[in-house]
Amino acid sequence: MLGAAQESWLYRGLAHSRAKWNILASNVMLARLDHDGRRGQPVVARCLGWLPGRAQPPHRRVGAAPSEQPARGDRRLALTFVNDIHRDFDDPASAVVATEIVGTSISSNGDGEVYGPYYGPMIRHNPHITFFHGDRRGYVRCHVTPFSTRADLRVVSTVGRRDAPESTYASFVVEDGRPGAVVDGPGDGRTAR
Repeated sequence: MLGAAQESWLYRGLAHSRAKWNILASNVMLARLDHDGRRGQPVVARCLGWLPGRAQPPHRRVGAAPSEQPARGDRRLALTFVNDIHRDFDDPASAVVATEIVGTSISSNGDGEVYGPYYGPMIRHNPHITFFHGDRRGYVRCHVTPFSTRADLRVVSTVGRRDAPESTYASFVVEDGRPGAVVDGPGDGRTAR
């Protein structure tokens, strides 16, 4: 987790970056997760994401002053999300300022721990979520070019066998100059909407 000095350094760097792509790796989900659709309600479940009662979630700070306090959180669940990070999550029409790919855990909780039934009903309250799945284990494979960034959501059939088959569950692409992730190519993935 970043402290205030490191977070300030990061946001200064992002503000002055001339890179084609700025990619951040984090163990904390940046997007808001609204559980019940009512404004002003806590938006984080258990150990997923930015803890309520702390600082603003970082989606509020993308491009904001780096002096705001960092939030704290953690995530070790078998959940996969593809999120559009909006400048203002209370206004779904606000600008998309980033795309977030949240990869599932590679083996946490083993086989059989399913989160889809718990998180699935929340998806309708979160129009920024492009994709959600809650019962597969795996990893994300990325391919970055000057024109696009592609994320393949790779899964295994079971974590109980070293030789378990792998497959691409779904793929998403973010194209240069076009904010937001779009589904790319075949796959047996299901989108949240």
